[in-house]
Amino acid sequence: MNIFHLLKSAQRSLQQSRIARNESGIAAMEFALIAPLIIGLYLGLAEVATVLSVERRVSHSASVAGDLATQVSSVDETDAEDIVSAVLHVANLGANGNFILRLQSFHRVANGDVESEGVIIYTIGTHGGLAEYDKDSLSVDLVPVGEGIVVASVKHAYTPFGFKRIGGDSSGEGFLPDSIDLEEIFLLKPRRSSIVEIGEPGTHTKITCTGTVDSVSCTTA
Repeated sequence: MNIFHLLKSAQRSLQQSRIARNESGIAAMEFALIAPLIIGLYLGLAEVATVLSVERRVSHSASVAGDLATQVSSVDETDAEDIVSAVLHVANLGANGNFILRLQSFHRVANGDVESEGVIIYTIGTHGGLAEYDKDSLSVDLVPVGEGIVVASVKHAYTPFGFKRIGGDSSGEGFLPDSIDLEEIFLLKPRRSSIVEIGEPGTHTKITCTGTVDSVSCTTA
């Protein structure tokens, strides 16, 4: 080995030792690696807290709808407007809340069948509908012959992080779904009568409501 190769080898060793001893950028590198994880964890916890808060409001709004309906023996269009307005105030989801309320009244007739006593439907925003409650699932113990029950169903399409999706591939599937459906159902017994009539008795009335929290309008189908 000649003197030239010895000098080159010594130079490389010196450079490597200087690099090994230089720690001035380690903190910045560590922060760059950890920061995305910390930010993602923070946003995730904030989103979970928001979803839980919205879910509680959805549950409470369904409870309020059923509670108000069971305090009367009959519900007309004006009553329906008052009920829906109160529910929207409780839900507090804004003008574009993607919110559906279905308030159904049932009773069991003499032959044991369960029949509808009318329904109130309120819809705002755009998302999938809310299916009618399966009346055949109501047991005789829960609804004896000659008595009724009110079923209050609420569904809200919650948009994660306030936007529809992150990214997306060629099939249209993204990191997050377009929305998360939060749904709640309450079954309540009438308080002042055996049956709660919605609309005219025996007509199976369907009352459809629209509008925002301060301007609800209901019409009979």
